[in-house]
Amino acid sequence: MKRILIIFTFFFFSCTSDVPDPNSEDLFDNPLDAEEVEYDLPALTFFPVEINATAGGIFTVDVYAMGFDNLAGANIRVSFDENRVQSSSVIPGTIFQDGSQDPIFFSELNAESGWINITTSFLGNNSSFVNISAASIAQLTFTATTTGESQILFGTECEVVNPSDEAIEVKGYGEATIIVN
Repeated sequence: MKRILIIFTFFFFSCTSDVPDPNSEDLFDNPLDAEEVEYDLPALTFFPVEINATAGGIFTVDVYAMGFDNLAGANIRVSFDENRVQSSSVIPGTIFQDGSQDPIFFSELNAESGWINITTSFLGNNSSFVNISAASIAQLTFTATTTGESQILFGTECEVVNPSDEAIEVKGYGEATIIVN
């Protein structure tokens, strides 16, 4: 009898969860899906695109490249409101990792002016570039310092290149909104 009660309780609680409405327009909204972005590709964007944090809280944002062919390197400038957030770390993303060799990766932080410069390049064994639909270039970690709303943006200094060091046009730039309570 105890076994039946346990099984009944399991089914009762497992079937009471709300199931997402398959007709909901928000169900499959992925900001890294080419069909969902509101700018042309290839593009640079952030994920997540909206961050809710508390003052003193730590959060991460990934810098993504979307829709690039023959991508061999990038120099990316990210700006943020230095009065609302502080950058605490920048680590490489997965875009140029091939399992046998780490990519070239440098970052420079100017905390007083609120910008991060990221330089990365491919050093793979079997080719000198990647073709990607969406991949992480870097992961940025911030600490929220003051309540309010601010953005993380790409600077005009961004450059993406092919294996011949020729610029690839970046047609779109995303942004991330930070809301600190």
